[in-house]
Amino acid sequence: MTSKGTPLPLHDTLRDLAFLRASSVDLSGLIADDTTSSQAPREVEVVEESTLQSYAFVREARNALRMYDSGEAQKQATRIEKLQVELVDVLGSLSD
Repeated sequence: MTSKGTPLPLHDTLRDLAFLRASSVDLSGLIADDTTSSQAPREVEVVEESTLQSYAFVREARNALRMYDSGEAQKQATRIEKLQVELVDVLGSLSD
């Protein structure tokens, strides 16, 4: 049974593996010896929810890094600073 979807990007996969290696996480300790059928249903739900939150975090972190690398964050910061200066000028003219 093969997946017809796009494969994982090699660059992202290698970076994630490098992070795991650098953090000295023992992946074998994360895998339970027993199957999930022996776990309580609530524990399974908690694990699944945690996994979904983890995927969402990774997705948002990658988006933030892409935005930072593209310079979009700096453009937005510059735009906000210009707006702040304009608003200070408007407030100054209103108080005169």
